[in-house]
Amino acid sequence: MIRHAARMLAMLYCVCGQPAYSNYESQAVTPPLSFSQFCIQYPEDCQHHDDRRIRDFRSSIQRWRELAHINSMVNFGIAPKDPVASRRDTEWQIFPYEGNCGDYAVTKRHLLLRSGWPSSALLLAEVIIRATGEHHLVLLVREGRAVLVLDNLSPVVAALVDALDRFRIVRAESGTDPQRWTREVTAF
Repeated sequence: MIRHAARMLAMLYCVCGQPAYSNYESQAVTPPLSFSQFCIQYPEDCQHHDDRRIRDFRSSIQRWRELAHINSMVNFGIAPKDPVASRRDTEWQIFPYEGNCGDYAVTKRHLLLRSGWPSSALLLAEVIIRATGEHHLVLLVREGRAVLVLDNLSPVVAALVDALDRFRIVRAESGTDPQRWTREVTAF
């Protein structure tokens, strides 16, 4: 009963809380309903987190290895959900036994937040896969000047500029506020 009420509140927030598109505030858009439901279930993962990484001991190579390790660990640790069941599933979960792209992305983001990465560097992004037209969720990671993509459909971490031939970004989390989403992807 409480879970149903929480879903209804999340849906009400998405529908009534803000305009679907606004020309001000960096082209702010309504976040996906699944994201709003996720934030009710995992509020800690939807809050601002400062950078807690130890700069002196972690070179960029070590950070790259950490990204690659988490990407492959999650990609192999979660069984892909049947595509038909996945389309009906709107709940994102951390560490499910089987899941869809949202589950993979939020699990990777969760692990990186726990490793000390700042929330401003870990942005969920809804994309459209060019080959199929399907909506898909990936994790964009800002590392220095580079923006990297962690995707359950790819075993390797790729630079965003290289991944844009495979998909088009629809909306992404804002780098300034984890609960705000924007169309202006160039802002990060």
